This record gives sequence, structure tokens and C-alpha cells, in this order.
Amino acid sequence: MDDLTTHLLHVADLTKRFTRRGEPFDAVSHVSFDVDPGEFVAIVGRSGNGKSTLINMIAGLVRPTSGLVEIDGAVVAEMGDRDLSLLRNRTLGFVTQSQTLLSNLTVLDNVVFPATMFPSGLSASDAPGATGPENEDSLVDRALGLLRRLGVEDLAGCRPRELSGGEMRRVSIARALMNSPRLLIADEPTGDLDQESTGIVTGMLRELADGGTAILMVTHDPDALKVVDRVHRMDAGRLSDALSSI
Repeated sequence: MDDLTTHLLHVADLTKRFTRRGEPFDAVSHVSFDVDPGEFVAIVGRSGNGKSTLINMIAGLVRPTSGLVEIDGAVVAEMGDRDLSLLRNRTLGFVTQSQTLLSNLTVLDNVVFPATMFPSGLSASDAPGATGPENEDSLVDRALGLLRRLGVEDLAGCRPRELSGGEMRRVSIARALMNSPRLLIADEPTGDLDQESTGIVTGMLRELADGGTAILMVTHDPDALKVVDRVHRMDAGRLSDALSSI
């Protein structure tokens, strides 16, 4: 691709430096890669090698020491709080390793919640991919459809404290997909899942990628790697070129 091509996700020379016991070290060191619409990219590697720090920088949750992250042509580090919130709500879906469901809401309300943010005055110029507010019935129908595909529709009326780890993971995936993000970042999306549920999730992610969604997935799960387009390995903060095998 030439220099004029705009990638959906463009990461260039990205570095995050910390200090430990008085000594600086790079948790992420000079990482560069791109992800285009419809690509399904996986990052593998042992724990503690910078994978979560990398995706947190991409999502704007951690500020890089140096380097660049662009999503849909916008420089993440230059965005204010509102623009970052709009980006995460309308363009970027994020499935974290930790449990982030709101304990005071039901499963259904947790999934619907992202679609109720920024309801007034939101237009395509405010956030790429925004479709404007929808009526409540259509939002509920969409949320139930996502829960159904992930095999947890029967839990719609439950509270997060009533769910197992694997059930919370699938609800979190449904929530991340509620606004049809153009880029989905998933940190261990099949963690806590049995083989059947892993197949459901990976099949759904593959289908999304085939439909044009860009997916960046961190995983230790060899079964999840069967459906991706390319794999990178992260070691001591550095990212390999695409691997032909793992």
C-alpha cells in the first residue's frame, strides 16, 4: 500500500516507557502495524510482555511516551475527553479482560447502555459511523439479538453478580458490539469460555470481520487463532512481523 492509503488503525513507532526501581524500561517499544476494514489480527505472547498496555494506548486509555495511534484518520493522543468518548462509543468497541459491567443494571440494560449515550444532536460529523438515536424498542431488539447469538439471552434480566465469568465475558462482547463498531479490540475474548462458547464467539468475530469490521484480538487461546487472518507475537514490548505459524 502506498503512503496515501488511510488505514482504519495505524500504529507508528509506538512506545510506552515506565520507571521501575529507578530504571526506565519500555513496556511497549517502537511498535508499528496497521489494521484495515475486514482484517482479523491477533497478538499473542506471554503475560507481562506489553500486550494490554499496547491496546490500552490504542483505545486512548493510556497515553504513549512517543509514537502515533490513528483511528479512522484521527490522532488518538490529540483528542479531548469528549472526542475520545465519542470514538469509543461509536467507532471503537473494546472488550477488556476485567469485569466492567455495571452492577446496578441488568444484563439487558448493560448491553443497551452504550446506545443511549450522546443521544441528542449526534450526527455522522460528530462520530464516524454514527447512525443517530434509535427508539427504545429497536435498541432492546438489537441487544437481545446479540445476547441470543452469544447464548446468554436467558440471562437478560439478571444482574452481573449472578453471572459466571464466562457469562460476563459474553455479555461484555455483546455490549461492545451494540453500536456496530468499525474497529473491535478484544483482550482475551475467549478467556473463561468452554469449547462450545469459544466456537460461538470466534465464529461470530470471523463473521463480523467478513462483513467489514476490523478486529484486533489479544489471545492465548490456540482455538481462537484458527479464524484470524494474521498473527503477531509480542515479546519484551516488541511486536514481530506477521507470523506464518505459531
